[in-house]
Amino acid sequence: MKIGTTTFKKTMPEISSLLSSFTLKLNAAESVYECVEELKKASLNFFEINWYSFISLKEKFGEEVNRQTLEFAIWALKKHRLSVTPIGDMMVMFVPLYSRTQDIGVLIFGLKSDMNDITRGVTDIESFLAFETSMVIENMFLTRELVKKNKDVEEAKLYLENVLNSLKYAVVVEDVYRNEEFSNAPYRDLISENPDLKSQLKEMVNMSFANREEVSNEIEINGTFYSVHAVPVNLSSGLKVVVSIQNITNTKELERLQKIDRMKNDFVASISHELKTPLSAILAYSETILDSIEDLDVDTLRQFMETIKNEGEHLQSIVSDMLEFSKIESESFSMKFERIDLLKILKESYEGLMARAMENKVKFSLSIPDGLENAYVTADPKRIRQAVDNLVVNAFKYNDNPSPEVKIILHDEKEAYVIEVYDNGSPIPEEEKKHIFQKFYRIETMKAKASGTGLGLSLVKEIVEKHHGKIWVEDNNGCSFKISLLKKDWLNS
Repeated sequence: MKIGTTTFKKTMPEISSLLSSFTLKLNAAESVYECVEELKKASLNFFEINWYSFISLKEKFGEEVNRQTLEFAIWALKKHRLSVTPIGDMMVMFVPLYSRTQDIGVLIFGLKSDMNDITRGVTDIESFLAFETSMVIENMFLTRELVKKNKDVEEAKLYLENVLNSLKYAVVVEDVYRNEEFSNAPYRDLISENPDLKSQLKEMVNMSFANREEVSNEIEINGTFYSVHAVPVNLSSGLKVVVSIQNITNTKELERLQKIDRMKNDFVASISHELKTPLSAILAYSETILDSIEDLDVDTLRQFMETIKNEGEHLQSIVSDMLEFSKIESESFSMKFERIDLLKILKESYEGLMARAMENKVKFSLSIPDGLENAYVTADPKRIRQAVDNLVVNAFKYNDNPSPEVKIILHDEKEAYVIEVYDNGSPIPEEEKKHIFQKFYRIETMKAKASGTGLGLSLVKEIVEKHHGKIWVEDNNGCSFKISLLKKDWLNS
């Protein structure tokens, strides 16, 4: 590639103008080829060029060079030194292009000029031009790399967003200022439908930030259950918390149905056993009476009839529990509320159960605050009596103290009356307390002590809650079941 000759002697003002023009054109270049072309054009102002070639790891253009020229080019780039050397019958200049971070390539000029025309000043200017060209090319490489990385990041971000939006569970990322840096479509839909969920999530996010650890919880909103996990993550931009929310209502419902199914199976087995025992006794004693009525004395006959009566009452109790349970299930568990005197109900319960206490050799008492003449509440007297009787009978049945004692105690508190049924038997194990009011549930350690359907306490809880009251159990050197009933007339207020 022949290139015309040019006068290369320049004055300082001309050199300054040349460098300024070169810089402008160089910065306007959009490719390595254009940068090299501008460097070659500027070099024509200082020496005559017959041909040129540019060689780098990434690209190559210009004249083909022989092996010897290529070896000199590699040496010049390695040494980072502009050099001029005779190769064959021509002077060849090697202009290495490099930056502080990388070697770019070598620009090779085949010169018409002889060695005497290449002064120190010319090589210095050429080195400066090469350095400036190298900086522009490096910036071009960095810009391309940055653009590529940005594109890769955007593609990765878009891909991740698409993946997160396709998930069935909600995801949100919050920073230390509690700003939402990212949220997927399921999260946005969930929050729009349940705005109250945000306040509950806030507590978990604050806890995760504070303790720098994962926080997990189950949340129920309007009958829907969610499993929530808040996980702190350290990123280059700072600490974040990633929150994932999954709807587990179907799982919870399945667990609930399986549990109810197991409980009903236990209930059927228990009821079968409960019915079989008194029926067997009734049938056995009835057959004995029929077969031997002429041989039985009056005392024996009376004893047999009392046994039949007791077992019949037991059957009646079982059937009553089953009927009440059926009413609860069908939501036909009716109430007739009125203003009643709680003292009257407690006295009736106490007097009605005294005979049973004596029969079971239980020390039984009723305690009412001194000076309290009336204790009015809004209630169904029949149901409140039923609830108290159930608790007292349970205390009789399950008290394992050698000297059993049961008390009905009324507490007069500021806004409510609290009925306490205390027995001095073993306390209920802590892990059992949260289950004892569930339908069909019976404590394993109690099953061997007395028969039962597992419906009594759930029935009491249902009665108390329909009275806007509360029921709970406490350890008190024994066991205390407590029912709280409001003093105010909540029905007409």
